[in-house]
Amino acid sequence: MNVKPLALCISTALCGVAVAADEQNAAAAPAEQSVFEVNAVVVNATRIETSLDEVTRPVAVVNKETIETIQPQSVAQAVAYEPNITVSGGPRANNQSVNIRGLSGNKVLQTVDGVRQVFESGHRPTYFFDPELLTSVEVVKGPASSLWGSGAVAGVVSQNTVSAGDLLAPEQTIGGFVKTGFNDNNDQSTTTAAVAGRTDSVDLLFSAYYRDSNDAELGNGQSLVGSGSEDKGMLAKAQWQLDDAQSLEFNFRAANVEGAVPSNASADPNGSSNFMIGRDQDTMNAALDYRINTASPLLNAQVMAYWNSVEMDEERLSDGRSDNTELDVYGLNINNVSQIGDVTLLYGIDGHREEFSADRGGENRPIPPDADTDIFGGFVQASYPVADGWRVEAGVRYDYFSTEAKNLGDDRSDNDINPSAAIIWQAQDWLELTLRHDRAFRAPSSEELYSTGYHFCMFPGFCNSFEPNPDLKPEQAANTELMAKAEFAGVFGNDDSLHIQSSVFQNKVDDFIQQIVTAPAFGPQMDPGKTYWYNVNEATIKGFEISANYAYQAFKASLAYGIVRGEDDHSNDDLTNIPADTLTADLSYGFFDSQLTTGVRITHANDQDKTKYEANTDGTTYDGYTVGDLYVSYKPAAWPAVKVDLTVNNISDRHYRQAWSELDEVGREVILSAKYSF
Repeated sequence: MNVKPLALCISTALCGVAVAADEQNAAAAPAEQSVFEVNAVVVNATRIETSLDEVTRPVAVVNKETIETIQPQSVAQAVAYEPNITVSGGPRANNQSVNIRGLSGNKVLQTVDGVRQVFESGHRPTYFFDPELLTSVEVVKGPASSLWGSGAVAGVVSQNTVSAGDLLAPEQTIGGFVKTGFNDNNDQSTTTAAVAGRTDSVDLLFSAYYRDSNDAELGNGQSLVGSGSEDKGMLAKAQWQLDDAQSLEFNFRAANVEGAVPSNASADPNGSSNFMIGRDQDTMNAALDYRINTASPLLNAQVMAYWNSVEMDEERLSDGRSDNTELDVYGLNINNVSQIGDVTLLYGIDGHREEFSADRGGENRPIPPDADTDIFGGFVQASYPVADGWRVEAGVRYDYFSTEAKNLGDDRSDNDINPSAAIIWQAQDWLELTLRHDRAFRAPSSEELYSTGYHFCMFPGFCNSFEPNPDLKPEQAANTELMAKAEFAGVFGNDDSLHIQSSVFQNKVDDFIQQIVTAPAFGPQMDPGKTYWYNVNEATIKGFEISANYAYQAFKASLAYGIVRGEDDHSNDDLTNIPADTLTADLSYGFFDSQLTTGVRITHANDQDKTKYEANTDGTTYDGYTVGDLYVSYKPAAWPAVKVDLTVNNISDRHYRQAWSELDEVGREVILSAKYSF
């Protein structure tokens, strides 16, 4: 399918509807009303607090209300209903990550409260934040290294945690909540509590959660072995308003996950290469955040220092063989916003140091490098109105990165420059068009550069070995995108509103870093093969997406549709991990002055038959599927402190598999939770 004509047809049709509605109801709306005030969501993922309506990048935002109706088991599940965003890593919640427009893993940068998260080691998980502590998730779709540096080849997943201000009314000095929930699919019980306090100048918050679950059940009634776990964690925040212009905030998070899981959690365990292990995972994160916003238009600054720690202790259940993996990250972010006449300038510097170490028990094992990585960068972005209704944005970032493998006595360094540019046209009061181009890169990790030792053994003395490749180039991405946003009131009457956003994009990705495992040879010379990382030449990812949100009094409806195509520019092979064309619809209605809200969510994925690549010798394709979810939220007027949420995922208990996954998805889940606020 050629996505550009389809995108043009749909966008034209929707704009036609918008024009007709706007003309029909122009007289019904006050002249001074701006339709862009309808959506007052503030976005932080672009490194400057901006109304969602004013963001010039493709951004999806999932707020607290939506998160509570989804009741996700992972961060990835919280954003999975947005166009061209899917869950990667299989159905085990603790192993899931986010796929943005066909790219996932270390090609997607993730942050928590503005702090980057960079852990990467083999098949181990990379998302450690529990959705119980989320207040929103923002996803920037498309390359964003001009703002964030290394890793934002596909985009950014920005996770925002709950604060005291989210729990306290303006007149409250102390408050909080207690919440308990149960998932019948895996007998999961969850308890979350938070307490917040406020004085004249200090806000305090403490929150904690505990979750215990058994193995999940698939749609065919079988158990998903190695999907149960015991999770616990806490979040503490202290914010001090030093004066009218300055604030200082300290954040601390800690979490622990224990359970048995396959060493590669995206596949079924076996007795030869994917063994069951017991994993004890500890994470700690601390950040000190200073902000100053003066009366001067030149100074609106943030200085943040942070530390992230990840430690995984693993033990193979069959023989007790143990592994240990540790990462410490120390970082500093400094940025400022200046208003100079009509020009808005965002500029700053970032730097962080990664200290990675690992021990592998037993013989014939991989030897991960004992490595330090340093990345430092500076960026600037300017926005300027060039004419009535026209605005331009331009930005650039320079990064320097170096990695030293202390166990090998080897090191390498490199640098990268990533520009961005956009032209924004306010064509009508209700219609905004944006044409933008963005570059991004990802520096190769120490594991990709310097892994040695044995990958696996076929029999004693015949082992496939890792071969280091210190000459790896950084991955590069260049994305060109046309966006249209339409938002207005009075489509069919005086009290309804409609928001439409669509994008057509083409992302040219060069120097993909890919792992290669060569096959063994048993004659005429014996060769067990090797494993190494290398750069793939060029690939093109293109697609189209559209989302529409309509609201009339207590009725809400949303529609999201995404198409992505990926191809190797030299072999013309299809790229792997490109999601199937997916349509999501959500309808809800609030009864009794919205005390009771009921909704239905339908997800339909087409067949994924674009799987023609050299390694797919069996011609594997993936069947499409349709899955329905129901949700109910009840907040009785007689007890406003009480809120009950019921979510039924996969209501038909459908047995299906997502494209590119090695495992079937979880069957029907009935999730019930009750929350008491005080």
